[in-house]
Amino acid sequence: MNRRITVAEYLIRRGLPADWQFGSPLGRVAARIYRTTYHREPGRAFRLINGRFREVMTYTPAEQHVLTEAWESYGSTAGRIAARPRPAAPARRTGPTWHGSGDAMRWTPPSGPLRNHP
Repeated sequence: MNRRITVAEYLIRRGLPADWQFGSPLGRVAARIYRTTYHREPGRAFRLINGRFREVMTYTPAEQHVLTEAWESYGSTAGRIAARPRPAAPARRTGPTWHGSGDAMRWTPPSGPLRNHP
């Protein structure tokens, strides 16, 4: 029986974590190379990824050259791409009517007259 391999399993064999941040784009490159080479879709299987079963492409040992080709064309340069900086968290709004931690359950009305909601 031929054991089919996924991109995540290929990454583990290369010494990278299965959830490598460039794994999904690498898989798309591998699928494109496979389609160009074999003129058909790669095999598919369901794998548990981030708590959900997702359909992923699979390759037989004879087709593993596709993953190596994808690695050489994409994976070797992906580590040099600078990660996008995370956007700054929005500033926490506190107003004169908020007291303490700003928790809505601990809100106390102001001592002045109440006004209508804007």
